[in-house]
Amino acid sequence: MSGFLVLLLVPALWVGWRMASRRTVLPCPSEIAWLVEMENPLARATRSEPVVAQLQLRPGDHAIDIGCGPGRVTLPLARAVGPDGKVTALDIQDGMLAKVAAKAEAEGLTNVRPLRADVRDADVAAGSLDAAVMVMALGEFPRGTEIFPSVHRMLRSGGRLLIAESVFDPHYVSRRRVRERVSAAGFRELRCTGNAFGYSITFERL
Repeated sequence: MSGFLVLLLVPALWVGWRMASRRTVLPCPSEIAWLVEMENPLARATRSEPVVAQLQLRPGDHAIDIGCGPGRVTLPLARAVGPDGKVTALDIQDGMLAKVAAKAEAEGLTNVRPLRADVRDADVAAGSLDAAVMVMALGEFPRGTEIFPSVHRMLRSGGRLLIAESVFDPHYVSRRRVRERVSAAGFRELRCTGNAFGYSITFERL
């Protein structure tokens, strides 16, 4: 009986979380960060390795991981840009940023900057970034169109923005909606990869 109840509760929680996130910013709580730390074998395009590869980062680049969570993508980004580069790990939860900082310290990475802020008013200089990523984070903003002008401002001309989404995430945003929102802010699409379970789209700042 308990197993049957779990089968009923999980979809109900998923739907409830999705509906609530349409009205307010509702990220995954840091207490259950393990849910977003797993590399999904089905949604391959959202895994950290292909995300970093698509950005074609170079040593010395500056990047930002928006809605970084516990740092699943942040740390591979930091390794890709090297000690002369920098990665800003942006999140609104102190608990998530503490996890990122602890992991970076354990790996000896000194180029990760935790930043507690909403991306719309984050302390990031205009034109200072080479790349930005949002991996399963866009749907946490009820009105996602509001954030892309801020991201556009942060990136240099020709800077890259990668959005990755998985259908397993309660905040899932479709390819069509992502393209509409990002293009309206002054980006052009470079490439899209993925399958039925997840995708990533890379854009360039015009």
